[in-house]
Amino acid sequence: MNSKILIYIIINIFTLSGCEDYKNSTMGYIEDEYIYLSIGNSSEIKSMDINKGNKVKIGGIFFKTDDYTLRKTGEKLERDKKYEEAILRNMEKGIRKSERELIDIDIDRLQREIVKAESTLERKRKLRDKGFLSKEDIESEELNLAIKRNSLKKITADLNNKMLPARIDELIAQKIKIEKIDVDIENNKYNISQSEVKSPTDGIIHDILRKKGELTSPGNPVLIMVPDGRKKIKFYINRKQLYKIKLSDSILIRVNDINKDHEAMIDYISPKPEYTPPMLYDDKNDTFVYLIEAKFKDRNIDLPAGTPVEIML
Repeated sequence: MNSKILIYIIINIFTLSGCEDYKNSTMGYIEDEYIYLSIGNSSEIKSMDINKGNKVKIGGIFFKTDDYTLRKTGEKLERDKKYEEAILRNMEKGIRKSERELIDIDIDRLQREIVKAESTLERKRKLRDKGFLSKEDIESEELNLAIKRNSLKKITADLNNKMLPARIDELIAQKIKIEKIDVDIENNKYNISQSEVKSPTDGIIHDILRKKGELTSPGNPVLIMVPDGRKKIKFYINRKQLYKIKLSDSILIRVNDINKDHEAMIDYISPKPEYTPPMLYDDKNDTFVYLIEAKFKDRNIDLPAGTPVEIML
């Protein structure tokens, strides 16, 4: 705000506070409330179709940022999800039919070899009884038969395990993996939606801090807007006046330029005082003043920032 206006207001504060007829009034001014808009991810501004001073409506598009990387990330996440879901389905079903058929062939082969080995062992035992074969010959055939029987047991047990679905803890772990991808997909969709910045309310573009082609990042505003119906009144009072007001008190705002009064409500009282400028201080004025802010009860009032007003406390 112009320094001359501020000096004028402060002079009136102490001039009025020193007169009995105006002990319940002081001077102040109107100020805009600002909204600073930025983005959620570091990116380049691809388009901006607004200018300083433009009136905007809620939901109107301010600017768009580059979302190419985000969209490619989203496509990869969708592919990853399909892959992990396929693994889960296999884990739930167990072994495939073609794999079981191959194992069944091995089982059938071993069963036939066992039958042949049993027949051979029985025949050689008869020959041993007649003295044609030694004990070692019989033991060799018995060992061969035992090996084939153990192989059949092992392959049968493996088949039974493969026919079962994965263990519960393995299935849970796989489902959690898919759920995490789902969360990543939703976060990515949200980030893509944030690449198109829209107006949160009706208002006016106060200033544009970044332009098309420039890089921006979270926490660094791209533009500043003034919402409709968000005017506030700022004024200063001395210590004696401070004791007479509290938050939510109603006050009367007089706009002398148009000779009109408006109602307002106090919504901020500074917890600490500010020093009175030296050129305004004398033995009749307090050393400190306190900043007070109020809002118009009528949200449709549209007075320009910097307008001086008289506050009736």
